[in-house]
Amino acid sequence: MAAGFALDIDMSEALSRAPDILSAARQELDRAADRALTKTAKWLRTHSAREIGRELSIIQRPIRVRFKVYPVRGDRATRLWIGLDPLAVHYLGTPRQTPTGVSVGRHDYRHAFVDPMKSRSPMVWRRKGRERLPIEKVTEDWQDIAQPVIQRWERRATARFAEIFEQEARYVLSRD
Repeated sequence: MAAGFALDIDMSEALSRAPDILSAARQELDRAADRALTKTAKWLRTHSAREIGRELSIIQRPIRVRFKVYPVRGDRATRLWIGLDPLAVHYLGTPRQTPTGVSVGRHDYRHAFVDPMKSRSPMVWRRKGRERLPIEKVTEDWQDIAQPVIQRWERRATARFAEIFEQEARYVLSRD
């Protein structure tokens, strides 16, 4: 008697499930792309705020709160909104009252005064006219500094997205 082994495999059932498996994998890759977009936007926010803070010689908090990340699910898009309104000057350093106004960091603001209220960070104000009121907050424009920094980091974002998407896709495909 001859020793042997016979194996009969019916692949029709496995092949009939293949489109479902591929569809599920595509959906997982779509979610991975959404996650990669959101992570890239947050990466852009972090590095841009860090560099702008260095250029202005201030902490990142007042800059970072002006960056908002809005993931758009299913659209394969993420919006990064950046508020470039002028910064209140008390973020630029410690305000010091001088005989001619207020000095903050390397800047002098004539006819300004420091808020007499006891607060965590003293604000700098200036009267709009000759009267006691109205007053306005003294601000410094930072748009000219921020835009080139953001544009530099934006150019690097495509490569960073590719790197993060590759990590996310590997993770999705390795699960199971």
